[in-house]
Amino acid sequence: MGGSAPRRDHHLPVETTSFVDRRGELTQGRELLARARLVTLTGPGGVGKTRLAARVAARVQRAFPDGVRFVHLSGLHDPALVPLAAADALGLHDHSAQPPLDALVEQVRDRRLLLVVDNCEHLTGACARLAAALLHGTEGVRVLATSRHRLGLTEEHLLEVRPLPVPDPDGDLSAVEGYPALTLFADRAAAVVPGFRLTPDNRASVARLCRRLDGLPLAIELAAVRMRVLDVDQLLDRLDDRYRFLTTGSPAALPRHQTLRAAVAWSHDLCTGPEQLVWARLSVLAGGFDLETAEAVCADDTGEGASGWGTGQAPAETLLPGGRHASGGAFAGAVQGGTRPDAPSGGARFTDGSGERPRPAPALAGTVTLPPLDGGAGNAVPPVPGQAGGPVPLPLPVMRSESPIASRPEDSPVGGLTRPPSLPGPGGVTLPPLGGLTLPRPASDPGAMTSFPPLPHSGGVTPPGPGLRADDVLDAVAGLVDKSVLCREPGPGGVRYRMLDTLRQYGLEQLRRTVGEEGAVRRRQRDWMLRWAEECERGWFGPGQPETVARLRADRDNLRAALDFSLSTPGEALAGLRLAGTLWFYWHACGAPREGLYWLDRALAANPEPTPERARGLWVAGLLAAATQDFPRGRRHASDALALARVLGDAAEAAHAEYVIGVLRLFGDDLPGALRHFETTVARGPVPGQHLSVVGLDQVELACALGFLGEADRAVEVCERALGLCERHGEQWVRSYVLRMLALAHSVRRDWARAERHAREALRLKLAVHDVIGIALTLDLLASIAGERGAHRHAAVLLGGADRVWADIDAARWGARTLNAARRDSEERACRALGRDAFERAHRRGGSLGLAELVGHALQEPARPHPGESRVPHDDTAVRLTRRETEVARLVAEGLANQQIADRLVIARRTAEGHVERILSKLGFSNRSQIAAWVTAQR
Repeated sequence: MGGSAPRRDHHLPVETTSFVDRRGELTQGRELLARARLVTLTGPGGVGKTRLAARVAARVQRAFPDGVRFVHLSGLHDPALVPLAAADALGLHDHSAQPPLDALVEQVRDRRLLLVVDNCEHLTGACARLAAALLHGTEGVRVLATSRHRLGLTEEHLLEVRPLPVPDPDGDLSAVEGYPALTLFADRAAAVVPGFRLTPDNRASVARLCRRLDGLPLAIELAAVRMRVLDVDQLLDRLDDRYRFLTTGSPAALPRHQTLRAAVAWSHDLCTGPEQLVWARLSVLAGGFDLETAEAVCADDTGEGASGWGTGQAPAETLLPGGRHASGGAFAGAVQGGTRPDAPSGGARFTDGSGERPRPAPALAGTVTLPPLDGGAGNAVPPVPGQAGGPVPLPLPVMRSESPIASRPEDSPVGGLTRPPSLPGPGGVTLPPLGGLTLPRPASDPGAMTSFPPLPHSGGVTPPGPGLRADDVLDAVAGLVDKSVLCREPGPGGVRYRMLDTLRQYGLEQLRRTVGEEGAVRRRQRDWMLRWAEECERGWFGPGQPETVARLRADRDNLRAALDFSLSTPGEALAGLRLAGTLWFYWHACGAPREGLYWLDRALAANPEPTPERARGLWVAGLLAAATQDFPRGRRHASDALALARVLGDAAEAAHAEYVIGVLRLFGDDLPGALRHFETTVARGPVPGQHLSVVGLDQVELACALGFLGEADRAVEVCERALGLCERHGEQWVRSYVLRMLALAHSVRRDWARAERHAREALRLKLAVHDVIGIALTLDLLASIAGERGAHRHAAVLLGGADRVWADIDAARWGARTLNAARRDSEERACRALGRDAFERAHRRGGSLGLAELVGHALQEPARPHPGESRVPHDDTAVRLTRRETEVARLVAEGLANQQIADRLVIARRTAEGHVERILSKLGFSNRSQIAAWVTAQR
């Protein structure tokens, strides 16, 4: 199952400021992309490569029927993750066992698209391998890269992005509008000094300032911000002073990179002390961040100390194994001299599964200091009073969090699970997916998860002087936004901030000037990400799932940075394993099993000791291995996890490992064994500390096995119980699979009305959590139901949409015989009723719809025959184009870009663009691929 995550927009970035004229480079870029498949924009930092690439891509996007996608690499530092980042930007959901780059090339082999890969300079080798694979393995994919250095491929065409031209300050300045450097300064200055404009009195000074800054856009923007307090001549004088401080030579002779450095250093000098410190500390954040993260990373009074969370006393609400609390007082009680930060505000609501924020259990007498794990063998969870011979008897808790599994080639996924190849499915219907798992919760707070004990680490060095308070951080962030050091941008959960890579690198240099400070701040950032991930996991089985996954995806660069720091820094590996294991629901439910396995492989190799963290890491790795169809590896990890959990006396992690083993039995065609397994786990009921999602998903898998064995009535009964559990907690993701299972069971009963109702509700929930694999499976099911009910045209549209969604996953539907047989039956039934031509038209119509449009179509149009549907073909020819428009439409269908159309018809490019615009308007379309589908349907 995977693929559930509202992703960051990977289409072209939204411009928040005006774009200065680069008409020449725009023309060159378009011309190069018309004749070359790899174009790299090169130039120094701060010259505007990213903005230019986005503009070029916007100008040519209609030439690419399958779209333009943007891969952001500034926050990525591991070459192994580059293919995964590209696949994510392309919206691909590969769950095969083949290498990520090979899988990516295979999925886009027949597409015509433009991939913009931004900030390649620190990952040149990996980017070159990505570009080479796409160039050699496809015909219609083109790559537009930005880098300070060329990628070094023979197919590469270079476009040097130069600084903006600046006029001679002592020459004729009457036509300053022809100099974009001056225009840029005036535009940015007017943003801070309303009414500012270029005048005969200030043109020479502005020209001299821009020349001193070598025409570098970033340097000009940083200088313009100072117009809030200085005039142009004062700016120029102070900039001269700064240059003389940095070099003994002539400022005018500085190389461009030193010019930019001087401008950045000058901006840094003009910041207040707290702003400088916050700038330095925020530089450890690899991607965007919210204010709460900034406060956690930068403030010295958060309650964790400068070296992070995990030393000394346990924070309030730390939970011991078995569900007992280690607490020094109430929820807001003192922790190391500070207060525990609240859970993240905005976006996801972190709950105990009941829809309410977890409440603390009564405090134990006094403050409990947990012994740190020293990384040696035998460091298991500290014992709890009464736990000597095994787990403490506790009331059964509710659990949370879920996870699905993708199916293997021979099987037909049931939600996340697949159908054994040797057994025909009841009625030829496929069944729903597998689910996820949960962590322990305290007896007094059913549904809350058990936390691991604190991690050991070396302390960090805090700079001398008074520490920063959270309020100081807020003020500093506001000041850095005013000075254009931070960019403010909308994001999930509210306002987020981002620092340009050039400014982040400068901040890191400042941070490293204090011995030990970088390690301390990175540890603090890691600890914050770990606490926040645990909050997300704790509230996963409840309302707010779409918001949770949106915020996790927005923070994935920071999660990667935290994992990399932990696994590459001596003494921090156990924290890395804990974080990788805590994120199981993200790797699994959000469609990132490959990346999850990458981090877990590293973390498990670095932590061979028998710890609770290792037990969890093993079963999570087993689950993700099953999701990528590596079943032997999955069985090995799950068996090892079960054995270790039993040695440690951890019943919850043992139950999680058993869930994975049961899922693998379903994958392995052992239906009787799987049935006995899940009958036992469901009858046993929840284990203290077990995830609520695994409780619900155990029932889904039981229903699945029953359905495979033809016991539809029992399957419905089991699903009804699981549905009640999900509804009581406001959970959506597991519920969507329960509903799909119900739809399949009712299909076996041939109760089409109920089957359609449940399938539509499942589809609505899957769209809410962006479960792409679940959407594809449910569209297949709805197409089959529509065909059975006689709505053949509707079935064809749904089938076309399903095929398009499957193309981003696996066009062969994992090779599952049941899935492909059901799809073939739906197509044959619709073709017999409509005729091949009408079927193809409806199928293409479904394939041209976007995901939200497609789901909306499925939800709004009842799956029943419309009056006269089988006799009156859909009129695709009602729109009349002129002869010339028809010619242009046919050329669009051939894949020609506007310039190529203009050349073919011997007309101006602007004329060709006008024809395309009118065709789109007349047909009510939004992209060229829809024109192509329409033309094909008319033939």
